[in-house]
Amino acid sequence: MISFNDVDKVLSEVRKLTDFVIIGDTIVDLLLKRKGTESDVDLFPLDISVLAEEDKIREFALERGWDYGTTPLDTPRVIAPVDDQQLQIDFYENLQDFYVPKEILDSSEEMKIGKDYFKVVRLEDYLLLKANAFREEDEDELKTVVYLIGEGKLTIDKEYLKSHIDLFEENSKSIRDRLSSVGIKV
Repeated sequence: MISFNDVDKVLSEVRKLTDFVIIGDTIVDLLLKRKGTESDVDLFPLDISVLAEEDKIREFALERGWDYGTTPLDTPRVIAPVDDQQLQIDFYENLQDFYVPKEILDSSEEMKIGKDYFKVVRLEDYLLLKANAFREEDEDELKTVVYLIGEGKLTIDKEYLKSHIDLFEENSKSIRDRLSSVGIKV
């Protein structure tokens, strides 16, 4: 597990390159008040295009002694050494089958990670992003969140969830069906 204090240090460096919103599993770790994360950190940059300015991200990583690679979607990935571990930071933007509506980014909330605050999507929006992608791993993560809701460890605002489903336009019905299949009725 990489502590949120160490995640903070890496994200504070990334913020020198671009402002961003955290869009991935990190939200669940934060809401559960865990001390760190076992997974990567998924970012949606607000000031740069990860495809058009890929060289800028590569140069930024290499200047810090971080490794550089790509995600399964061929977007940039940097790997920062943290003590004897490595923190993977994946950069995403809207392309082909990967879509984050602007309203979701605008609805992000500041959350404390380590000593600093960073923009993070709301849990409801995280669920919508997972239901939209709906790979096998996304379905598993949705089921885990449903279990945590059932245990009373997490809560969601169903009215907010309903209000944001239609942001996915032609995918909104599929998202409703997928959420329903894992136990979230909207």
